[in-house]
This record gives sequence, C-alpha cells and structure tokens, in this order.
Amino acid sequence: MVRVLIFLLMAGAAHAASLTARLDRTVVALGEPVNLTVQARGLNLDALDLAPLGVTFDVYARTRSSGESGETLVLTLYPRAAGVLRIPALPLEHMHTHGLSLKVTDGNEAVPRVTAGWTLEPAMPRVNQPTRLTLSICDDGSLQWQRPDLPTQAGRSVRVLGEDEHAGVHMGGEACTLHRYFWALLVTRDGTARLGVPMLDANRFGQRLRFPGPDLAFQAVALPAWLPDHVPPVAPVIHADPLPERWPMQRPFSWRVEVLGGYSAEGLRALLDGQLRDSPALGIYPPLIEAVAPDDPASPLSRYVVTLFLEPRASGALNLPALRLPWYDAARGQLASMQLAGKTLTVFDPRRQRIVQGMLGIAGALLLAVGIWQARCRVRWRIARWRGLRAIREARDIAGLDQAVRQFSLTGQAAASSLGEWQHRVQWETEACDVADAVRRLERQRFGQDTSPLTALQQGFLEILARSRPKSRSFRSVLRMGVRISQA
Repeated sequence: MVRVLIFLLMAGAAHAASLTARLDRTVVALGEPVNLTVQARGLNLDALDLAPLGVTFDVYARTRSSGESGETLVLTLYPRAAGVLRIPALPLEHMHTHGLSLKVTDGNEAVPRVTAGWTLEPAMPRVNQPTRLTLSICDDGSLQWQRPDLPTQAGRSVRVLGEDEHAGVHMGGEACTLHRYFWALLVTRDGTARLGVPMLDANRFGQRLRFPGPDLAFQAVALPAWLPDHVPPVAPVIHADPLPERWPMQRPFSWRVEVLGGYSAEGLRALLDGQLRDSPALGIYPPLIEAVAPDDPASPLSRYVVTLFLEPRASGALNLPALRLPWYDAARGQLASMQLAGKTLTVFDPRRQRIVQGMLGIAGALLLAVGIWQARCRVRWRIARWRGLRAIREARDIAGLDQAVRQFSLTGQAAASSLGEWQHRVQWETEACDVADAVRRLERQRFGQDTSPLTALQQGFLEILARSRPKSRSFRSVLRMGVRISQA
C-alpha cells in the first residue's frame, strides 16, 4: 500500500512539472538579437545547460524572473552565421525543451549586410617580428563600430594601433564604407596559430547589433637557434641629435637617439649596457628609454627615444663610443647591424676659461676706464677753452685782455705771471696754436708802441685759440691732466 502511494505521488509531481522554450520571432537578420524564453514549473532553471547554444549563438544576456506559473529565463541570442539555425533541445533534470528553428538572413531592410576579414602583413611573420594586423569591416555606412578586444594568448602580444574609415570603397563588386582597425602583433613562439574575435559590436540608430567575427590562421616562422637574444628580424632606423663641438669638463650632457624597429625597451637596455662602459675619460649614467608613438599610426614598429647621459672627465679630444644595433637579415640568413658612429668632442677645462674670461674682463674694464677718462678730459678742456675765449671776448680794455689771455689754460692752471710764460705754456700744452705774433702785438700795445684797436687784438687771439686742443699724451699724462682739471 505504501509503495502504491509513493508511486502515485511521483507520478503527480512529474505531471505537475513542465519545461517549454519559444522564440520571439522566427526570422532575423545576421547581427540582430533574438530572445529565447524558457519557462519551467517544478524545476530549477539554474541547472539548465546552455552549452549547446554556444555553437551557433552568442549568449549575450539573460534575465530570470519568478511567478505563480513558475520560473522564466529570457536569453538574448545573436546568431553566429546566416542560414537556418537549429536551437537544440536543452536538458534540465529528467526533462528537455523542444528543438526550434531560426532563419537568419544576411541583411534586410533594417540591418545592412556586413563583411569582415583579417589581413596580416607579412602573411608569415617570423618570431619577434613586428607585424601589422588589420581588421577590415565593410557595410553601407550606417553602422558605428566598436574596436574589438583581442583575446590574450600565450606566445603572442598584441598592441593597439590606429584606425581609419573610407567611404565609397568597392569590395566584392559592391560599394561600401570600409572601417579598418590596426594592431601590432608580435609572435614569440613559432608554429601554427589562430586568431579571432567572438563577436563584433556595432550600433545603428541606437540599436545594438553584434556580428560574427572572422578567424585568422597563420604560420609563425622560427628564428635561427644561434641568434642572440634581443635581436629582431627587422632593420632599425636610427636618428641622433647633433652633439656640440666643445663641452666643459666634468659637466654632464645628454645625447638623444631615436630608434625605430623591432626592439623592446629591455632589449635596447641590454644592448646598450653591453657597449657603453664607464672609463676615466668618460662617465656614463644609466640611459633613459621612453616609448613614443610612430609617425604612422598604422605602423607596427616600436619607436623609442633613448637619452644617454655622459660626463667628460678629462680635457682634450674625447672620442664618444659608436653604438651598434644588431638585427637579423632574413633574406641573407645572417646577422647584420646598424651603426651610429661616435663623434670627437673637444673637452676644455672651465677653470682656465674663467681665468681667461676674467683677464679679458679686466682688460675691457681698463679700456673702458681709459675711454671714460679721455671723454671726460675732452669735455673738460673744451669747457675750459670756451670759458677762456669768453673771457677774452668780454675784455673791456688792454689790461683786461692781458689778464684774460694769461688766464687762458686748457688744463685748468693758474694765470701765468707774464705773457712770455703763458706763451711758453701754451706751446707745451696745445697743438695748432701759434700765439707769438698775437702776444707781440699785445705787448707793444701795452707799452704804447702799437695803435691796433682792442677788437683787432681780441679777434687775433680768438681765431688762434679757437683751434687749440691739448697735445696727445700718455695715459699717465692724461690722468695727471684730468686731476689738474678736476682740482681747478
């Protein structure tokens, strides 16, 4: 009796449990979402196995709710291919859903047709060779794309580069808008490799679309086993800033070198450390290696700016070491190198230069002082001449003229005791000044032996003394003359 009761209870529970699945539509375009609704009663939807859906669909989102009629799970699916796709039966405990069919078209009036593909340049890269990876997407121009994230995988590294867009491109006989995304791919392991993205995200007038991403299979070629570490199969391009011709001793300077190629920062550091050695004549500090973007946003090559800090330790000619960057020449199958020739600098002792500069400064100051003194003396004797000529011009009689003449002096001396003494002093001090005739006429006038008027005598002295100037003297004489003028 108990066994019969248990059997009846189990049969009633099985009859009460239910599991159904339905699609919100049976026809979609590739890129559009479709909702799969799974309803269960008396069952736990957490145990529903969704793995069979991953083969032909991308399960983008899921929403679960509960009610009086049971539990409901809504799955947002994006098709991975066009055609008639089969939604398999989904098992849950002792039950399963019914299989469903979905027709996926390659574009419709609301969703454009999309083609996508990979390009690898070169198609068969070598290990450690920077390679440009391009994803090309073609549509009618109404889609806004999002750059996909490439999955990480051992044996390769991917670096994001630029992107571009071109309208009116013909592909496959049709005009379309071409979107291209670039990456730098560096393969670190030889052999066959595969690259792909699960889905490509796009937006069209606020509607989220997801298209299946293409796959790329390629073969990576191994490098020779004898090739040293940090040596890429790419020829580098080196640009170095010019160096000064002369540099002071014990003062560091920087040398900026730009390297474009397939090196890594660690590889460049190792290659430079092996070539740059500290010496008694040249001190070398650790270099600064900075990664910068190439001028071409789609270039997969690495670009580094290396700043070397060097310190000359001895004066004289200094030969800077040459820098050699090796690379593998795959066409010839041999090791090659690009060399940056060193330069010869003239290193000077700044202490000697400061001494020479100090001496030149003192000499310049002395010359400036001489020039100032000469200018000052020139101004003073011109003022003294102007005052002397004014006194002669303003004399009112012979006695006044005699006194004014004896007081005339370009060097500021006191009045002479006699005209003869004054004549001798004028001949010793001045140039272009012959006053003998004028003095003789003035003396004859004083003793009544000449009847020349006062104005004629004044004019005679004025014409002669107006051209007077001091004789050229040595620097000491100039200083002495300046002192006398200052005292006057």
